[in-house]
Amino acid sequence: MDAPAPEKRRLKVTVGALPSSKIASLAASHPFSQQIDVVFPSDPRLVEALRGLEISYVRAKARLVDILHHADVFATSASESDPVIVCSNEADEEDVWCVDPRGHLSLSVTAESYQRLGLLGQKLPFKNQSDRHVIDIPLRKNAQSAANQAKQKKSLENWDERRGLWNVIYSANSTVSAPFQETTTVPVQCEVQEFKDILVPTPSLSVRPEKSSTQRSSGGQPTRDEIEDMIEDWDLRTQSLFEWVGMACLGAQRLRANDRVDPYVAVYEPLQPSQMQDVTHIRWRGLLSPGFVKRVIDTVCSGLQGTISTNASFIAITCQALSSSPVSYIPYTTSATGTLQTPPSVPLKLPRKEGEDTWSLIIERPVGNGDDVAMNGSNVADGPKWCLVESLGQWDARWG
Repeated sequence: MDAPAPEKRRLKVTVGALPSSKIASLAASHPFSQQIDVVFPSDPRLVEALRGLEISYVRAKARLVDILHHADVFATSASESDPVIVCSNEADEEDVWCVDPRGHLSLSVTAESYQRLGLLGQKLPFKNQSDRHVIDIPLRKNAQSAANQAKQKKSLENWDERRGLWNVIYSANSTVSAPFQETTTVPVQCEVQEFKDILVPTPSLSVRPEKSSTQRSSGGQPTRDEIEDMIEDWDLRTQSLFEWVGMACLGAQRLRANDRVDPYVAVYEPLQPSQMQDVTHIRWRGLLSPGFVKRVIDTVCSGLQGTISTNASFIAITCQALSSSPVSYIPYTTSATGTLQTPPSVPLKLPRKEGEDTWSLIIERPVGNGDDVAMNGSNVADGPKWCLVESLGQWDARWG
């Protein structure tokens, strides 16, 4: 029997240097996260700083109509640094919903539920998935007409009566009671692992070479064929760096300096140059708010910019989205003053627990001579260099 083909995934790679609007908005753009891993050459000061970051979330029950009755709880928090976020948490429920940091209630429902609700929604634009609809309900005051709000409340009230209370999880930066029932706070444990004698690569991050339209250039510049080779080398090295990060998160035996595996069983060639060091892996699992993820990123950046005085040459962060949420990405833009501008809509997606939506970020302590220039024209050596890889599975319209 043939094994099923692996799911198609799309990758996007971005490079730059700090400070960066891309990194500044990274946490906010991914509002629902369920796991974050941090890997770095061991440094006790950075471990202590990361251990000090605390987060918890709440398991509860709720009625959808009560979300509308207490819309001000979510609309008000949308302007805060760590707003209230909620996601339904049913084991085998095809209909799912969430309240994201914009203060929007999004419902992703089957064809049957959509017809019974009688609310206007948008079809998913994917083959074999167009029977599902997404209903977007802004919770801000005066965002809709009174007649439309009354219709939505009546429709959700009837749905609640048919099915009963929803199991939900939510995160808030302060004590929130309404509209939730039977609440249980769940502290998220900070898991720390130390690995001895690991072959640790030197990232040496740089921008990806650009293709040339001519075969030869004047002034001793590389030929088109030489540039193609440089691009291939850059792609292979970047792939190997993030492969190392993934293996380190798994505690892979292959990364140990004294590993002597049978080459007929497994072969792993360490990325060069590498040196033997101890490595720390820190993980948090649970509903992780954008505010918490940003604190992790800020702590890491502080460690590489001298605030914490860590000796780590680089730090890697990998974050997995809560893919069962109807909203996984908010395409914020940044104003001239650095303020995040909320978009009018978010990309449509099929929520599913086995979905792929991950970003992985390597940030390297600045060691360059100022020759590299980032994609936005800024000098990559001005601050710590970074390389971000985003991985996205099927049935997500984020990139078209």
